[in-house]
Amino acid sequence: MNLSQLQYFCKLAELQHYTKAAEQLYITQPTLSNSISRLEDELGIPLFVRDGRNVRLTKYGREFNEYAKEALAAIERGKALAQDEAGEYTGNVSIGTIYTVEDHYLPMLMKAYREQFGSGPVIRVAQGLTQSLIEGLENDTYDVIFSAYVPNKPDLQFVPVTYQDLVAIVHSRHKLAKQSSIMLGDLRGDHIITYHYNTPIGREVKEVMNREKLLACEQYDDEITLASMVDANKDAVSIALNTLGINLFPNLIKLKIEDIPERFHTIHLAYKKNSYKTPAVQHFVDLAREFKYEKQ
Repeated sequence: MNLSQLQYFCKLAELQHYTKAAEQLYITQPTLSNSISRLEDELGIPLFVRDGRNVRLTKYGREFNEYAKEALAAIERGKALAQDEAGEYTGNVSIGTIYTVEDHYLPMLMKAYREQFGSGPVIRVAQGLTQSLIEGLENDTYDVIFSAYVPNKPDLQFVPVTYQDLVAIVHSRHKLAKQSSIMLGDLRGDHIITYHYNTPIGREVKEVMNREKLLACEQYDDEITLASMVDANKDAVSIALNTLGINLFPNLIKLKIEDIPERFHTIHLAYKKNSYKTPAVQHFVDLAREFKYEKQ
């Protein structure tokens, strides 16, 4: 058994398709097939079974996969440590983020990271909603995430890093469009749309709406969708976070809600408390924890 066999096995276990795995490994499919066959012969167990055009892990393959991934991760940790000892800033940082920090906060943080640590580290960014990001952090898809706070996660560290204000979004032809601000109760009787109540921000908005006995007629995931619905219906009002997505619609107006506190929704940096972090990841965490950001 050698390192290449472990790498080939883990890639095939991830993609469950010989052709796709071979393409990503930059080898031929017969080379991959022969390597897996030799590995199975050495272990004396079947690792994969055919499933139509794909393959899937056997029971033994699933068990072996956990150890193989740990072995490769240990090698990567050793490599990263050796490079850091030599004064090289390299490695990978995998970031999961909600869409709304990509307007100003994340670009400014990335700029500061590059200025301090150079262009060596490879940074991969993926977008999602808080719940899926938390799951990705827990299963090691991401090294760090930017999301809402989620309770009952004792293994995760949440650090407040930025915030967002809550506003009312109306069409320029809406009856409230000429006002600079409103009270939340002014929306009573309007066609209100906001976030899904089963999301962290949705629960926060529902709480303040309940105080005024307001009900949402429609619920969506993000500000771009909320804004597009108001853009299509001049009688609708959206209660949403003031983010870059709203600015995509020139016919919409953002109204301050006087009885809603500023810095309504806090965004957190989250990472595993006790897991090993490569130097590149640890540098990113340390910088993000201390980064001073002024909202644009």
